[in-house]
Amino acid sequence: MQDITYGPFSEGTSAGLSGRARRARRAVVGVVVAMTTACTSFATVRSAEVYPGPSIGLQASGSTPPGDDAGWFWSQDCAADCNHPIVGGDVGFSYGWTGRTAFALGLGVAGTHPYIDGYVQLGSGRSPYGIGARVGPISNWREHQLYGRYDVSLGGRSRLLLNPALFVHEGQSPNGENPGTFIGFVQGVGLLFEGEHVSWTPALALVAGRAERTSYGTKFGPTTSVFGAASLGMTVHRRRN
Repeated sequence: MQDITYGPFSEGTSAGLSGRARRARRAVVGVVVAMTTACTSFATVRSAEVYPGPSIGLQASGSTPPGDDAGWFWSQDCAADCNHPIVGGDVGFSYGWTGRTAFALGLGVAGTHPYIDGYVQLGSGRSPYGIGARVGPISNWREHQLYGRYDVSLGGRSRLLLNPALFVHEGQSPNGENPGTFIGFVQGVGLLFEGEHVSWTPALALVAGRAERTSYGTKFGPTTSVFGAASLGMTVHRRRN
């Protein structure tokens, strides 16, 4: 059927716009659902370039089974046989400043773990890069990261994103009987599809780490764990030309 034109828009164009709006809405709902049931996110991949002003990032992710000892840290009511995929999410607010030194400060929640984030852009041009740190405030369980970001321009409004990170999960249960630590290296790789007000970032990550914990006097680990993760991120920001 041919499109029927009404003024400057066609019926087919309106249907296309409506379809894209529905898909975007479903993606947002999926991220929000993941956030409300999330444990943590390993594939948090973002651009190295700092943009001025506020932005809000949403991300949903899932991992392959990480092993019993590592999986225990992000499982609900699991004493053994914890080798289950980790479903995660991340929501954060960030504000960027550009000038002689570009930097951004932010706060958010990765799964159930709140964090404060600081990032400094060290290089610009077609391949910007920088370093940052994420610190979990005082609570029973905390997550911290020291990370780098490096962008490779693919032409147009697309980029390859490389985000290596040192990841630390540490703490203890509320009763103090289950302390533990997971320390890992995460290599995240993503693609940035930048829009005028909304940008999308599908990403993959490889995690290699060591898990160690004690439960009521019984020690588990240290155990080496290697697993993968995939994510889809969405960032809402000021208009970008």
